[in-house]
Amino acid sequence: MSFSDNLYRLRAERNMTQEQLAMLMGVSRQAISKWESARAYPEMDKLVRLCDVFGCDLDELVRGDIPTAAAYPDRRVPVDAEPTDISGYDSCMRGIALMLASSAASALLGIAVLFGTAGTFAYDGGSGLVFAPLVPLLRTSPFGLPALVVGLVAALSLAALAANRYLGFTGRFPYVEDFYTEGQREQTTALARRARIVAAVAGAIAIGACLVKSGPLCHVSGGLCSLFAWGGVAAWSCLYAQLMVRRLDVERYNRRNAASIEQREAARAVAELPATRALVQANPEVPRLAKVWVKRQTAIAAATALAGFGLLAGVFALLGWPIWFIPLAVGITAAVLIWAYMPVAR
Repeated sequence: MSFSDNLYRLRAERNMTQEQLAMLMGVSRQAISKWESARAYPEMDKLVRLCDVFGCDLDELVRGDIPTAAAYPDRRVPVDAEPTDISGYDSCMRGIALMLASSAASALLGIAVLFGTAGTFAYDGGSGLVFAPLVPLLRTSPFGLPALVVGLVAALSLAALAANRYLGFTGRFPYVEDFYTEGQREQTTALARRARIVAAVAGAIAIGACLVKSGPLCHVSGGLCSLFAWGGVAAWSCLYAQLMVRRLDVERYNRRNAASIEQREAARAVAELPATRALVQANPEVPRLAKVWVKRQTAIAAATALAGFGLLAGVFALLGWPIWFIPLAVGITAAVLIWAYMPVAR
């Protein structure tokens, strides 16, 4: 029997669907379908994993006849078994949602501490607000600059950890069977609804406190502190709710990963063509030029993000606003993230 016949027989004897085997193997469902139809062949590490899953020898799986004793009745999947989260998808997505929401809140809270410990801005006789320059602002805020740096570093670190965890999980489990029940979906919808209400209330408090403190109370720094502090609460609630709802869309997760897998397989197939190997051998500079192209694209994207936020910071500086460094810090953070993770995506 051929490998494809053996694979189909072993899967059928254990009452496994292609989706269940794909989750155990860490591949897409389309990959299992291609293996069983002899349109593709797994790599050696996948063959070893198949032997572990089915409890058979490599030679028997590849080119022999699988004995009936290898069926292992105790390993059969019950026919009426409900889908389960065997990959840890839910806990992974919950952690990512928590880290990304905390990342946004950390940056805003750091800015809030900066203004909360700063001196009060003054009026110039009714012609408008006279914003103090940045250096006096920092001098009157002894704990503001360290808090700002800590907040931005925490935001960058949490965002990097979330991206690394997501990329690692999708690499191990590109396909996940939808295991969410109607009860879990209703609970998540109710949680998201409450979180959005909290975000709306926090946003209203942020705007109201900023207007009251900056206007009648003549305390601009206190108003900005309230704006960013309650804005951090609103951002955390809103972002967490959105990510928790998005995690339920398992089909979207599988569709995106299937597209990336097909692109990688196509690139690998092209790289293995004799003409491609001959081209690389005749032009040893091709791999280096490809890396240079990726670095150039990464540099352009990072520079664009930094220039856009830098331009906004320049406008703030020309207006005399001491918060010009906020968009500049955001631009630097975005450029660092692009520089770190865009080459991985490419």
